[in-house]
Amino acid sequence: MRRRALLASLGILGLAGCTDSPATDPASPTSDPTPTATSPGTDVPPDGTPTGTPPDAGVPPGDSTCPAMEVDRVVCAPETDSESVPLALTADSRSGSLPATFEFTLANGTEATLHINFYDWGLWKRVSGEWFYIVPREIPEPLMRLPSGESHSWRLTAEHELPEEFNRWYGSWTDSGTVSGLGGGEYAFTTGGWFGDYDDGHFGFGVLLEFDAPELTLEPTDSVTDSSRDGDTLTVRGTGDDSDDARRAEFVLTHVDDAEEPRSLIPETAAQDYRLRNTLPFFEEGVERVRFVAENAVVPAFGVTEPYTVSYRGELFRVTADELETETETY
Repeated sequence: MRRRALLASLGILGLAGCTDSPATDPASPTSDPTPTATSPGTDVPPDGTPTGTPPDAGVPPGDSTCPAMEVDRVVCAPETDSESVPLALTADSRSGSLPATFEFTLANGTEATLHINFYDWGLWKRVSGEWFYIVPREIPEPLMRLPSGESHSWRLTAEHELPEEFNRWYGSWTDSGTVSGLGGGEYAFTTGGWFGDYDDGHFGFGVLLEFDAPELTLEPTDSVTDSSRDGDTLTVRGTGDDSDDARRAEFVLTHVDDAEEPRSLIPETAAQDYRLRNTLPFFEEGVERVRFVAENAVVPAFGVTEPYTVSYRGELFRVTADELETETETY
């Protein structure tokens, strides 16, 4: 999949090249990234087996119900019968009441080797016809392969409960893991790869899902210690980082009336970001500005490289972050 450059430009990921180690925190995630690509590989795997030619399968991204990945063809279940194509992503179940575990399997029934990155999967939610990318937000980039006749499986446990706090974005895994903070509705699990040269046909694979769970309510993380209000500004204080590099900083959301191209959020996307969880829920009647103040070791402060605007439940908020020079700036 050819999405790495786009994600990097949006500040979604802190990884580059063919590596499996996370880098520093990226800037703020956006709501609708397109899925990422691993670094280009070679035409022949190390074992000397030719990669073959791409199979004739799937439809153009614009003709698929699955999320619009930056690929040439999409094989999406159940709109494509997995029995009718040589390569498809299947699931042991496409619906369930949360918490529930789903197993997804990509079986290569072609005569070619598929270039792929098993870390590079995605979970999406569709709201009012629009797809929102949820996780993962950090994706290692090793080049992997799925030879002819072999398969790979992912086991995803989906939970309604809000995730435990973490000061980095949700990191990817190759075989099994849990995603928390999910409400009921339509979802999709996706992955992808390519055959032959990197510039040859790229395929996206997806499975449409239905989760039965209550509507998700955004709540602050356990790191919040107290809050106080001064006029239309509310300050939320948290424990923050305890490293030697940490310094006091603020992450600020300010209500605005208009903005160009704001980043649209839903509760499931905001739930994966501790900064948003510690600001958005505090916008009560008359509050126009919420500051989350804590010790922070990220450069720039809270990972915000430049101001941007988010849209959440019909309201617009400008996002900024700064280091605080004096203790009195906290209050």
